[in-house]
Amino acid sequence: MTVITRLYHSYDDARRAIDAVNGLHLSGVEASFAGNETVQDTHRSYQTRIGEPTDSVTMHDAPTGTATGAGVGAAVGGGAGLLAGLGMLAIPGLGPVVAAGWLAATLAGAAGGALAGGAIGALADLGIPEEDAPLYGEALRRGGVLVSVRTPDEHRVAVENALSVVAAAEVAELRSRYEGEGWHAAETEEERAERLRRTPPPMI
Repeated sequence: MTVITRLYHSYDDARRAIDAVNGLHLSGVEASFAGNETVQDTHRSYQTRIGEPTDSVTMHDAPTGTATGAGVGAAVGGGAGLLAGLGMLAIPGLGPVVAAGWLAATLAGAAGGALAGGAIGALADLGIPEEDAPLYGEALRRGGVLVSVRTPDEHRVAVENALSVVAAAEVAELRSRYEGEGWHAAETEEERAERLRRTPPPMI
């Protein structure tokens, strides 16, 4: 089994990529996504537009082991059909994150930790280099959406081609731009708050 992960500029871009993957109708291929709390309303609007039942979202106030409760239990889904449930988690190092599909359970494991290392470990499991984890976290906070697809190895090329129907964000370009705005990989919550107070960042 292979995990393929892409970062997209918006929910709409991510959704188009997911729909392309689901349109393959390949056995064993499961798409999932994660973004910041604004994804909740966007996802529900999408569900309403296509006539898919909307779902409940549980917000867990603290990044503890209890964050694997009802919200995540309802979130595990995906597969060849449309993604259904959402789970909202407070994850150290990433902040509030909304996730759907199997990715919800993966991030719930990070929410059970007390340090940002939990988030870094979870992203590493998705094939994201450890040194890039803080960058992905910042991108999610700015509205980027992470799409991860679990696929049997024999479907890898087909899934990668499907994901490529929408241009993904370029990590190197994001790093250069974010650093030019004063962001750095080891930024603390206090430093980020001060940076945002001085100059709110643009979207991803």
